[in-house]
Amino acid sequence: MIRTLFVVVIVFGYAFRVGSACVLVALFQRRPDVLYDAGRLIIRLGMKLAGIQIEVRGKEHIQTGQNYIFLANHQSYCDPPALVLAIPLDVRLILKKELRRLPVIGFILQRGGFVFIDRKDRKQAIEAMKQAVRQLINKESFLIYPEGTRTRTGKMGPFKKGPFTLAIESEVPVMPISVSGSYRVMPPHQFKITPGRITICFHPPISTMGMSLGDRDSLTDRVRKIIASGLTESECDAQDSMPNMPKDT
Repeated sequence: MIRTLFVVVIVFGYAFRVGSACVLVALFQRRPDVLYDAGRLIIRLGMKLAGIQIEVRGKEHIQTGQNYIFLANHQSYCDPPALVLAIPLDVRLILKKELRRLPVIGFILQRGGFVFIDRKDRKQAIEAMKQAVRQLINKESFLIYPEGTRTRTGKMGPFKKGPFTLAIESEVPVMPISVSGSYRVMPPHQFKITPGRITICFHPPISTMGMSLGDRDSLTDRVRKIIASGLTESECDAQDSMPNMPKDT
């Protein structure tokens, strides 16, 4: 508990100081990438203080110049920061509307192109999803958790259809990601961070070109099986030291 409080206080204090300066740079120079660089710096600090190591596998599947919908299982609050460090692209997330109200951080998320959704307001939720499709078509990448929420048992839950509708409508390839270890690092219902290792496994991307909504269920099942396979088998070879080379076409 003491370690967790220490990490939270240091990271949030550092985020407000660095984040405020980066917001000014991003506004005047019109460089939202500065916000992502600052975010990664803050996350690295938090991970180091918390004693969390991140092992990345299959990173070579990410092609230079291609955007993706990254789909990952959700084990704990540690997943998003770990994935932001592991993914070598500036990724957007679809977040609940309440996060927009956070001082400084909410503004940074808005400027970074994150999409906010009110699940209780169907009209706004539909418009938010349309906005995400427009950004995907505009070559931006998104990180989405198909389960919709963190696991409470350590087991992967059922997948929602929304992320796969986005993929089909935008015709952006999906990349399944298996995340393991973060459930032990920060179990649900506990305000406690335990030092440990989070393993992130990128699987080969799946093209959605030419798919229709009639393919949504089969795509959902396929992605879920792939992610599950990375949680139970060592099918991803550790290749995090390999350069990020584009695949042959």
